[in-house]
Amino acid sequence: MKKILLSIVLLLMSATPFAGNNDIYITQTGTGLTLTIDQIGATNIAGTAAARIILGGTSMTVDIDQIGDSNVMAASILQGNGSSWTYSATGDSNTAAIAVGATGESTNTDFDFAATGDSNVLAFTQGDASTATGGNQDFAVTGTSNNINVKCNVIGCINNWTVSGNTNDIDTLQSGAADHSITMALTGNSNDIDVDQTDTTSTNVLNMISTTSSGTINVDQCASGC
Repeated sequence: MKKILLSIVLLLMSATPFAGNNDIYITQTGTGLTLTIDQIGATNIAGTAAARIILGGTSMTVDIDQIGDSNVMAASILQGNGSSWTYSATGDSNTAAIAVGATGESTNTDFDFAATGDSNVLAFTQGDASTATGGNQDFAVTGTSNNINVKCNVIGCINNWTVSGNTNDIDTLQSGAADHSITMALTGNSNDIDVDQTDTTSTNVLNMISTTSSGTINVDQCASGC
């Protein structure tokens, strides 16, 4: 597989098992990339809002794991046909922001997110700036007071959620045309769930199994204007 590496800057300030303050910034364009990042400790950075990890190309496989507290990850997938990404956060107060299809087409993509801990934040957007089809996203959240905000402007967007814990805030928007679906298993108390599905041509589907008390669940399904 062909790889074209524009620039990689790896700033690893410490390698001790419980250390932190490691920084990684990557810009990569090309096909067939396999990228694995493991950061263990606190206050590690894999891209920031001002200096994101930037990836572009087809058939990418990206796996990012952060273990510890107060870690930051921010990435832009400029174009990623036939690609898969996995992000895992274990710890508390970790923050992640991912934008897919920022400047190019993204089709037949798969994204898996897992958070274990408290007060973790994920902001995920796919297809907002460019054409996107066939987006499949899986989310597994275990802990309290996690905040997950997912926007999927994709033709044929599929979300699978497993949420376990209390006072989690889950917001998801699916927009565009053709067959959006969300499958959710929710366990815990005082969770706040908002689901908006806008489909201009076909069917919106929500399949939720909820075991919860004192929770708020709001579902809007419409052809436009949700």
